[in-house]
Amino acid sequence: MAGRTFLGRYETIKLLGEGGMGRVYLAKQTDLGRQVVVKVMHEHVSSDPKFRERFQREMLLMARFQHPYVVTLYDASLDAQGPCIVMEFVKGISLDTLMHRNGRLTPARVGRLLSQVCEALYAAHEAGIIHRDLKPANLMIVDADTPYEKVKVMDFGLAKLIDKSSNIGMMMQQSNTGLDFAVGTPGYISPEQVRGEETDFRCDLYGVGVMLYELLTGRLPFVREETMDVLFAHATEVPPAFKDVGAGDWAPPEIEQVVIRCLAKNPNDRPASARELGELFQKALKNSEDRGTPALVEVPTTPAETDTPTAQPTQVVAPSPPIPYDANTVVHQMEAWMPDSIASFKLRGFVQDTDGEVIESIPGMIRMRIGGKSYTWLGLGRKNDIVDVELRLERNNPAQQNQLHITVLMTSPHRKSVDPMWRERCNQVFCELRSYLAGAVVSN
Repeated sequence: MAGRTFLGRYETIKLLGEGGMGRVYLAKQTDLGRQVVVKVMHEHVSSDPKFRERFQREMLLMARFQHPYVVTLYDASLDAQGPCIVMEFVKGISLDTLMHRNGRLTPARVGRLLSQVCEALYAAHEAGIIHRDLKPANLMIVDADTPYEKVKVMDFGLAKLIDKSSNIGMMMQQSNTGLDFAVGTPGYISPEQVRGEETDFRCDLYGVGVMLYELLTGRLPFVREETMDVLFAHATEVPPAFKDVGAGDWAPPEIEQVVIRCLAKNPNDRPASARELGELFQKALKNSEDRGTPALVEVPTTPAETDTPTAQPTQVVAPSPPIPYDANTVVHQMEAWMPDSIASFKLRGFVQDTDGEVIESIPGMIRMRIGGKSYTWLGLGRKNDIVDVELRLERNNPAQQNQLHITVLMTSPHRKSVDPMWRERCNQVFCELRSYLAGAVVSN
């Protein structure tokens, strides 16, 4: 199939994989010179009139939806050689490969990945798009095992296209009301899908709950030899407690409660939205830290001008409170391994080299303004480049005295986070900060 052209401009390079629904190729878009992924449906799938009707409808819907944490749909057509979908080529590994490589992930790392997934799902649900087949194989991780980890959700809209003849763990059935419904991959299927009920966005939250359970415990909530037994368990059984699967000391009770809530049999008992799920997990993460006894550490200090508050060495006495959702705040998190003296030196250099000034320094928190001194004199200059940065610094692991967790919150008095240029400016500031901690930053 190498060298075969689809839609007149997508030339296949090599076969990436094949499933019951079709073949997946790496291809080159000849007019733009970029690499893309082309999914070509098998004839026994594409010949079904219902499939072709759904294909047109779902692809039109997906073509209008774009999100930084979702693989972009470039093109789709009922081509003479078979219906095909052209998508963004993502260089990364799937989440299931990441789990196979790392085993279970720490709650903090899970929380960072979850926040991106929830952001993507919330936007999709607001646009009327439901995934219906969320699982680790459908999540790509870019820059895996680095501080730059980023999620890309794949195959939005494809679940509704699956025909019962496709034999890839999906089934299309007919409900009593005559409505089509999709039954997702057995290990991640929601109870309402098993029961043949009409589904909404909350089936995606159940799928996320299954993935959270797997990421934190290292196994699925329901493990059975027969597929029908797995489906029956999703519909009727309570998942094992974390302590019963050897994860009681790995994930705290607050986190487990959020996961179990996602796995509620009744959709009404799950979080009200993907955004709420993300907020609940972060709150649980912070509450679990509040119950511990964090080691006392000095907050790195920065030089103070005569007209700014003096930044004195202080101590962290408790983890910072949960971060409420704010659409105009850009949030990043990272962990660094270094003594307090080194962290202080590096952050001092960051503030000086970025034309910054210290606004406030209290136990566990430093507030600074980046670019303020150069750009706001007499009200002249590029005010839009000012970034207000709040650093929350914590040492929450007594066994790792040099492990410093840093939460970076960035705002601006002049711009909103929805502005792409503003978000890029914040990303640049974060990358600069991270570069000062280079060699000591880890993803967990």
